[in-house]
Amino acid sequence: MKCFLLSLFSLFYIGLYGQKDTLYFKNKEMMVGEVKSMSNNILIAETKYSDQDFKIEFDKVVKLILVNKYSIYLVDGSSFYGTLKSNKDNEVTITYGDTIQDVSVNKIVSLNKIESGFWKHFTGSFDFGYNFAKTNNSEQLTFALQLNYISEKWIHTIKYDELQTVQDDVEDIERVDWELDTKKYYRNNWFFNSNFSFLSNTSQSIKGRFSPSFGMGNYLVRNNKLYFLAGAGLTYNIEKYFDSTNDKNSFELVLNTQLNMFNFKDININTSVLMFPSLSEKGRFRTDIDFSFKYDLPLDFYIKSSISVNYDNQPFQDTEKLDYVFSTGFGWKLKH
Repeated sequence: MKCFLLSLFSLFYIGLYGQKDTLYFKNKEMMVGEVKSMSNNILIAETKYSDQDFKIEFDKVVKLILVNKYSIYLVDGSSFYGTLKSNKDNEVTITYGDTIQDVSVNKIVSLNKIESGFWKHFTGSFDFGYNFAKTNNSEQLTFALQLNYISEKWIHTIKYDELQTVQDDVEDIERVDWELDTKKYYRNNWFFNSNFSFLSNTSQSIKGRFSPSFGMGNYLVRNNKLYFLAGAGLTYNIEKYFDSTNDKNSFELVLNTQLNMFNFKDININTSVLMFPSLSEKGRFRTDIDFSFKYDLPLDFYIKSSISVNYDNQPFQDTEKLDYVFSTGFGWKLKH
């Protein structure tokens, strides 16, 4: 009876609001509305009978009929720009131009509706944290912001992280880290990556490190549970220290890898490692490691703990080779 009533309710809205996207689930229920996107196994859909978007686990969908055009990415690295329609359970037909291709529903790893409005291409998140310890009147404030612009073949990302620590009888610590990142996707899970990053860190006496870089990478594993990628490229460092007599420039090789585990209930675990063997300074080697654990809450809020580690085997004068930041905070995700 429940399935019958939900289906009847959905058919009523088809007639009332015209042609819409339709989803069919393993439990024989269906939904009619507008599919906005799907990534990390979470499909976002809007309906006329709800004030809030629905979040649906994509692995519970067996059929879908989408009337709009989407950027479609598959497990094998294939990408398309077209429409999707299921003629039978667990299979979907992708139509792009004059070409038609049948694939299994579980082979789809992401969908992004190509919107006509500029602002509808944006997604993002921000979080902040505050820690206070009575001993030495220690206070720590952290803030992080990420903004993504998603188009048919490109993803542009802006990230900003800041840490401020104040403590009695110890110099204040300030760390600012931001980057502009662009990825263009190709077939077979390959992508081109360009990046421009900045780091300022008083604990390592770095007034500013500017690092433009570019390279190629590949998603070695990409499915509806996780992805694992690896890449390589080149970067040029422009390093400014608080003692300007030690300023220097250098070329480095960039080796990077990332593991993102996102479809484990409400938990997201993300780990990335970047290694920088120097090409112009003999024996110098740097490493950046980031690890984050995020637990999703209702209404797009979340709790997040993270640690960032910076290692340089040839640091400035007597500064530390190893620097790390641990933070916990509360955040909110922006979705289009």
